[in-house]
Amino acid sequence: MLESFLKWLYDEGKDEKTIKAYRSTINQFIKWYEETEGHTDLSEVKPIDIKEYISHMLHKENKKQATINKSIASLKTFFAYLVDNEIIKDNPMTRIKIQKVQMTETIGEKNVTKWLTKEEQEKFISYVELEKNEFKRLRNLAIIDCMLYAGLRVAEVEALRVNDLKINGDITITIREGKKNKYATVTLIDKYSKNVKRWLKYRQSLEKDIYKESPYLFVSERSGKMGARAIQTMLNKYAKLAHMENITPHRFRHSFCKNLANAGVPIETISKLARHESIETTKIYIDNSHAEMLEALKKM
Repeated sequence: MLESFLKWLYDEGKDEKTIKAYRSTINQFIKWYEETEGHTDLSEVKPIDIKEYISHMLHKENKKQATINKSIASLKTFFAYLVDNEIIKDNPMTRIKIQKVQMTETIGEKNVTKWLTKEEQEKFISYVELEKNEFKRLRNLAIIDCMLYAGLRVAEVEALRVNDLKINGDITITIREGKKNKYATVTLIDKYSKNVKRWLKYRQSLEKDIYKESPYLFVSERSGKMGARAIQTMLNKYAKLAHMENITPHRFRHSFCKNLANAGVPIETISKLARHESIETTKIYIDNSHAEMLEALKKM
């Protein structure tokens, strides 16, 4: 089950560091569960087992709440995957909540902020703009804009078809299979649409059969579809040039939400634009980041 899940993460474009972290946290739970229950039949895991494991991490292993939250998040994704693929019937994580971390516990810790600052966004994009290969430059800038200014997930970018875009100044993007296969439409406003429009024009001029026969918006130089893994590889290339770390597709989506929050957009609107299932997911963009809190303390 675990290997199947890790392969799915790989196919979704998760980087090796993330996959390694998932493997570690889930293995720790499985080891504890086997020692506690005497077996590893995950279909038998109940919410009470998860709560006991959280208590074990907190009181027996003395783990910080931030570390426990990462384990909870990993298990939520893991068990959701097992249910979605009909490997198990019931999800024991459904009502398990991630606890808020107190400022005193996290301030000053070295952690990766979910989003990129405006300066970091501009720095990264500046390196993409230096790409000499026109095909790659136009395509890569368009991919980033879809995530950064329309809030698309990497799987949604990968699945985009040419006829999913309707241009009328702004670009209306149809997402046929979003998270949990939900249909949606999002808007890339005219102000941020130039790169996508340029790529679309270039894409339609491509003469090779692999491009003419492919319905997908984003293609590679050797394939009629650019997958999530290839998108991550592309980001890694420019991250290395820019001397930036942990640049993932989802950080651009997070930045989309944070940019809206910084602009004073109400949380309810951000939640709708990001297509979050719960407004609780959106609240992290309203709370100040650790870096912002540290900066505030320095101003005293």
